Amino acid sequence: MNYNLIQNSKFKIQNSRDAFTLIELMVAIAIVGILAAVVLVSMSSYGKKARASKVLAQLSSAIPSMVSCWGNGKFVKDPVDSGGAICREPGMGGVDMASYGYYPNLSSGDLSSYSYGRIDMTKGSWHFGSENSTDDKAICCNMTMNSCKEVAEPLADSNCDDNIPPN
Repeated sequence: MNYNLIQNSKFKIQNSRDAFTLIELMVAIAIVGILAAVVLVSMSSYGKKARASKVLAQLSSAIPSMVSCWGNGKFVKDPVDSGGAICREPGMGGVDMASYGYYPNLSSGDLSSYSYGRIDMTKGSWHFGSENSTDDKAICCNMTMNSCKEVAEPLADSNCDDNIPPN
């Protein structure tokens, strides 16, 4: 057999010090794994904040319709988790009025962990809010603020009143 041909071949196997060892590769993979875990943990809090912001925006968007309904002498309905019309004709057989809009639906999708909490439409100014037991977030809306604001959970008289300054 011609060993010179094998030794002069460009495909010959060489012992090289340029390659990574198994230990070096395992250390690099471990570092990447640790960094990925840190990023995933920090991203979960952003998901909670995003859900709270989405509910805050959707509840705030219902306020002008509520004010318009009330200002036109109609009855502002209590919100229910599945949404529904905001306004109803006054009287016993009052009909829902879709022209004033709808409450956000909190019973499905990524907002399903929220539910309408403390509701008081009988005062001189109404209050309503939403709570989330898994994210420990609560949102309070009232007529005096003319907006909604994130407050301490659980939603209660002490943190959902007319004296809360606007955002």
